[in-house]
Amino acid sequence: MKLLTFMSFIILTVTILTMVFGIIAYFLYKARERKKFARKASYEEILTTANKQTLFFKEKSFD
Repeated sequence: MKLLTFMSFIILTVTILTMVFGIIAYFLYKARERKKFARKASYEEILTTANKQTLFFKEKSFD
């Protein structure tokens, strides 16, 4: 009888975890879809807002 109780508990736990992972995956999918439609700035737009002719990064040495 203890084996039946244990197996029932295992099945219940796996079912609940599957539902929880499904809900988490759904919200992560929705967050990714929302991020996909975000407007991305082009290099030229960034240059005009920075009022510069070129935009570059300086390499820092950590000596």
